[in-house]
Amino acid sequence: VPEATVIVERNTSPLRRLEGLPERSGVLLGEITGPIRVTDGYVQYDVDLLGGQKTGLFLDQRENRPTISPYCDGARVLDCFTNEGGFALHAAQAGASSVLGIDISADAVGRARANATLNGLTGIEFREADVFSALPELVAADERFDVVVLDPPSFTRSRKEVPDAKRGYRTLHNAAMKLIRPGGVLATASCSHHIAEDVFAEIVQAAAQANGRRLRLVARRSQSPDHPVLLAMPETKYLKYLLVQVE
Repeated sequence: VPEATVIVERNTSPLRRLEGLPERSGVLLGEITGPIRVTDGYVQYDVDLLGGQKTGLFLDQRENRPTISPYCDGARVLDCFTNEGGFALHAAQAGASSVLGIDISADAVGRARANATLNGLTGIEFREADVFSALPELVAADERFDVVVLDPPSFTRSRKEVPDAKRGYRTLHNAAMKLIRPGGVLATASCSHHIAEDVFAEIVQAAAQANGRRLRLVARRSQSPDHPVLLAMPETKYLKYLLVQVE
């Protein structure tokens, strides 16, 4: 195993305060002069380790992003909460006819656009917008997509916020069911560990039923292996990912 030449510390979680630990961020070993280039499947990213969200790239979805690729050739794709453009870039790389990525963060949208340029991808657009406002606008405009991705941030950090989180997921999935063409694909994820896997699946199914849609499960997955699950700590299995065909 190659020896690390740079080590970056990103200990800025509010949970550290609960344990009496300081919040710190910086370089522990070596030197960083700018973004670093990483490869994820067939996609490259320039990642800001110090200024990007979390580690600069959500590695827990690393093995889930390519699952949409078989459905993207010639497809129209919508990637919500796109962040650095992960799912959107995979869709474009797989031959999508058009890709729209939406994120509320101007910095994230800027990095996603730069990553699209880095990969020489065309037919891909990134829009700075609140997904909860953008989806109803797309529905009102009678837009339709072959593939829709919902990969929102955590909606709840405590059990008392679970009802609000459920409402958020219901809102997103109701809109998604109106936007997906018959036979299209929905890739949807929840990283809220307070939302159990069966509860999340029930929310998705309820949205489909309310909109007269029928779902066929293609894949049911979790986080990548470098985010290990400890059997003694069920909350470590936090990521739920469903890939479903929408009839």
